[in-house]
Amino acid sequence: MTPGPTLLLRHWPAALCAAVAFAYTCGHLGWYLDTPLGSVPVLDERENLDLAEAIVSARLPAEPFYRAPGYALALAGLRCLGVPAGGLFATALLLGAGLHALNAALVASLARRWFGHAAALSAGLLAALHPVFVHFSTQALDATPALTFFLLGLNSLDIALACPGAISPWISASLCWAAATLLRPNYLLVWAVLPPLAFILSGTPRWRRPAAGAALAGVALFAASALWQWRICSDAGFLPWQGAYNLWAANQPGAHGRYYVQRVSLPPDAARTNPARAESLVLYQRETGLLPTDIAVMNAHWRGRFLAHVTGHPGQWLSLLARKIYALLNNWEQYNNKTFAFHQARSPWLLPNPLSWGVLLILGVAGAARLASASPGVARVLAVVAGACALSIVLFFASARFRLPLAALLAALSGGAVAAPGFWRHWPAKRKLMLSGSLLLAATGTFSNIGGVRDRAPFVQDHTLLARAAETAGDNATAWREAQSALDLQPTHPDALRLAVTAYFNQLLAGAATAADEPRWLETCRRLLTQPTDDAPELRVLAALAIWRSGDQAGARQIWRDMGDFPDALAVRRLVGDCTEMVLPSLRSAAATTRRRPLVRLALGWPEENSSSASNPTEENRLKKRLFDRLGP
Repeated sequence: MTPGPTLLLRHWPAALCAAVAFAYTCGHLGWYLDTPLGSVPVLDERENLDLAEAIVSARLPAEPFYRAPGYALALAGLRCLGVPAGGLFATALLLGAGLHALNAALVASLARRWFGHAAALSAGLLAALHPVFVHFSTQALDATPALTFFLLGLNSLDIALACPGAISPWISASLCWAAATLLRPNYLLVWAVLPPLAFILSGTPRWRRPAAGAALAGVALFAASALWQWRICSDAGFLPWQGAYNLWAANQPGAHGRYYVQRVSLPPDAARTNPARAESLVLYQRETGLLPTDIAVMNAHWRGRFLAHVTGHPGQWLSLLARKIYALLNNWEQYNNKTFAFHQARSPWLLPNPLSWGVLLILGVAGAARLASASPGVARVLAVVAGACALSIVLFFASARFRLPLAALLAALSGGAVAAPGFWRHWPAKRKLMLSGSLLLAATGTFSNIGGVRDRAPFVQDHTLLARAAETAGDNATAWREAQSALDLQPTHPDALRLAVTAYFNQLLAGAATAADEPRWLETCRRLLTQPTDDAPELRVLAALAIWRSGDQAGARQIWRDMGDFPDALAVRRLVGDCTEMVLPSLRSAAATTRRRPLVRLALGWPEENSSSASNPTEENRLKKRLFDRLGP
């Protein structure tokens, strides 16, 4: 038989699984692109896209990378290939769908070598249809491409185990896992176990060559990344500087370690970009009294806090570690602002899907038992790799994104259990009992809810994130609805208050507001007005409008007067007829530096700017005038 047909027969399960994965993901993506989160990048997605644009335009700031730049570099490559800036987000989501298909094929390839073709098909389909993989692949995040490099490296490692004296598979595995590390640094420990494995398993007098090749290949890639950073800011390093604070945040007293929890209130702009970064700077200045200008010194501070806590309170930290391990094994997908359960319930493609981490864990335990019986050497190596993955997770957060490599490994092992469910029948009674106990323990651990591990508190962040994306996309009705859902869970949530006030006001401008919602808008505005006076003053101006519309015109006037020379407050005072002799001169003085503010222009009677101006469209001014005409003096 010719090589072509032989290769096709060998790999047809992987090809079929890749096709199923791509079709299923594209179905979900077709729905997702019509949602606010599918049309507007948020948080980490926005940061990745901005970093990619900075790379393309050579405008990187002269500072070390806060986050791993590998994924942004890949997006920058797409821009260089001709993808326009406006189409990069959608292209990144489509790329994720393609990588998920490749990942399903790689899982099938592993299962084929371990268990045969039937297992390859089962494992590949489990990976292809696993809704969590699909969920993360349709986001502009580094999780799916990093998983691709992890699985490529795992396949290379499996080849190296079959030919331990060969150098090229070890080098390939090292390069893949180093690339995964440059995408997501939590793969560093996985890469670190590779040279020792090559040293131990090469089994030839030339044992130094595989070990040295594995070590040098990864080091060369890390060195290239460090050189790139050194050229940018004269500070060589291949790990992003966010890790030190995250290590402390995940292990500090009172932390649950399941996901990042914001501890300080941040200004709106900081909260919408990278709250963890902003919080680390604020807390460092509070704790030390120093400006956070030296990143190395700041990171040393957080590492010192972590080590002091671990050595000073080992029992407390070990207790936290045990809770993290339980959360890692639990079926609930932990996350702080894109909780899988929240978004699965909204997707017609993901909602009916019964697959979950818990299913993979139980099947994977059975598959691991079969592999340990048939190929104990391979099983031991996989245990080392899985242990490195797990350790890198529980040191930080037991988040859903962090455990994706373990889920892929479980999917490959699950194929061995599904394809031969009776593999254990000829085992001795003792081994059968051990397998039964392991499966019972896995089922109990993954589907239980001890210590509130299935906490739905992050849902308030999901509602808020969806509201923010809807506002950016111009869908004010969804923004209002989701912001109110967030406030139902946390009535004083600052971002939700801001979004709710703005969303209903925008509906007023468009003539689309529902009168039945105005009492709730008034309540929301009153709640926002109890926040610190320096927080989002432009929204306080709008909130006072609700007071005005409720009939308390004196109260609204007083709020605007208390805001002094803030331009929007002066403008509204003029528009509603609260014209003391000092308002107009103060407004004209403020307008000298704020000429493009719509309320200021409207209050001064200046002609409207061209409708092509993004910051002051003609339609917005027209609707504002209609609103204020309705309010009357």
